[in-house]
Amino acid sequence: MFAFFQRKRTAKGFGVHSPFAFYFITKVINEKLPYNAYFDIQNHLSNHNIHPKKISETHYLSFRLVNFFHPKHILEIGSGKGINTLFLTAPSNEITCTSVENSPQKIAVAQKLLSHKKDQTVIKNTLPTGIFDAIFYNLDYELPKNTNVTETLIEHSHDRTFWMMTNIDRNSTTKAIWEKIKADERTRLTFDKKHLGIVILNSDYYKLNYLI
Repeated sequence: MFAFFQRKRTAKGFGVHSPFAFYFITKVINEKLPYNAYFDIQNHLSNHNIHPKKISETHYLSFRLVNFFHPKHILEIGSGKGINTLFLTAPSNEITCTSVENSPQKIAVAQKLLSHKKDQTVIKNTLPTGIFDAIFYNLDYELPKNTNVTETLIEHSHDRTFWMMTNIDRNSTTKAIWEKIKADERTRLTFDKKHLGIVILNSDYYKLNYLI
């Protein structure tokens, strides 16, 4: 019950003393204004016989995060059928997104859905090497056994990289992964939105965890 009221307060900015965190929570995470890209993606999905109801608030938030931070190189782990990839690449034609998915059926759908973005997207079935400006990780996608998730994400990041992780409350395993990430001193700011989490690595910030 306490966590519920804490989330309600923080989501409106109450008790958030950091100017950056206040703006980020109220103007990015909880922004409700529509963007033209939302409607373009809805039409694109309809043209591929995918109902726009497949779009969720998580997809819209993915777009807003990219639109706010302006990452150039994005890693998406557990990309599914490519719907979220559309939102990740929509803010700029200069964005490249490397998606990781191991389901042949989902890859086949994603390849058709992203055929107009061949210069921006690539789909792999294993984690690539390299450093990325943003990482989007669906925790339903299982990395190889005994993978240290925190260290793996850090290895693919730099000091200004941000992460968004979905399904953090799916089960005891995903909850444990998220709690470990929140506790790590290298994850300077974390925003816990119950079903998803956002992590900012920027070492200029003091270590703080927000429930929203």
